[in-house]
Amino acid sequence: MIKPKQITKTFVDLVKIDSLSGKERKVAAYIIKYLKNFGIKSGRDSYGNVIARIPGKGEPFILSAHMDTVQPGIGIKPIIKKGIIKSNGTTILGADDKAGITAILEAVKECEKRKLQHRPLELIFTREEEIGCVGAKQLNFKKLKAKEGLAIDSASPLGHITLAEPFIYIIEIWVKGRAAHGGAHPEKGIDALHIAAKALSEIKLGRINKSTTANMGIIEGGTAFNTVPENIYIKGDVRSHFLKQAQQQVDIINKAFKKQVRLKKARLKFKATLTFNGFNYLKSDRLIKKIANLNKEMKFRTVFERSGGASDASIFAGKGIKVINISYGGRGGHTTKETIKVRELTRLTEFIIKFIN
Repeated sequence: MIKPKQITKTFVDLVKIDSLSGKERKVAAYIIKYLKNFGIKSGRDSYGNVIARIPGKGEPFILSAHMDTVQPGIGIKPIIKKGIIKSNGTTILGADDKAGITAILEAVKECEKRKLQHRPLELIFTREEEIGCVGAKQLNFKKLKAKEGLAIDSASPLGHITLAEPFIYIIEIWVKGRAAHGGAHPEKGIDALHIAAKALSEIKLGRINKSTTANMGIIEGGTAFNTVPENIYIKGDVRSHFLKQAQQQVDIINKAFKKQVRLKKARLKFKATLTFNGFNYLKSDRLIKKIANLNKEMKFRTVFERSGGASDASIFAGKGIKVINISYGGRGGHTTKETIKVRELTRLTEFIIKFIN
């Protein structure tokens, strides 16, 4: 039988380990030791991701979670009251994604203890997911055999299934004009800021349509308050659940800047980099239906989500591996009010056990 006390202990042990992005070594060591205690060998890859392979019957399957947490995440002091786990209010709790790690470890341990038959498993615990899925991008996908799996990394009530994550282009724009004294000879200058502002005024930002967004989050430039700004740098992103729509929006932005730069005889450098390959799965997909059917069996309310953010599931998708991101049952992720119920952790563990059997 699954023991809530043991699951809670594992979770509390994990959240007490500081693991900001880039500093996951102690969590990795905990996972490796934990798996070793019941006979499973694991280790770090060249980037520090933890990988374990467990024999079984049938087609191989991935279970994935990430090891890093966000700020404020140093010195987390978990408190358990009336079956709810939270921090002391000065930090996050770290259920994102140590709830996912806990459920995977406890599910695998239960299968090994009870000698339950399961699919061959590839356990993947990644680094630096919170700063751009960096660890997942460094995986050696040639060594992975599984073509499908689950990522447990959605901060929603149990039963939520992520159907889509966006294709994301990072956009960088450099506008170069000409400097001049702002009071004595402003007409001799070419104002890069004014050019950029004119271009931005012609572009729709924010929500473009149901599937697409655009945002310019960084604008830098200028050297002095009394000097016509010669250089302006802008960085933002375009996101869409459909690659073609993302590309169209990038093109619209590029054309707006080209037009204004040409009118003012300035110079432009425009760079758009596809940093995430999104995905868009159907409710009728075999793996999605299997998750939904088990949700129903366990009396979870299935909710299909279309995320505006990326997760490790996007990196797997870009490599042709269908990894579905499901919820871990937490609330208030990335805030000091983050919580998770002991019951949710226990039910999530039961879900994973049933799913892989």
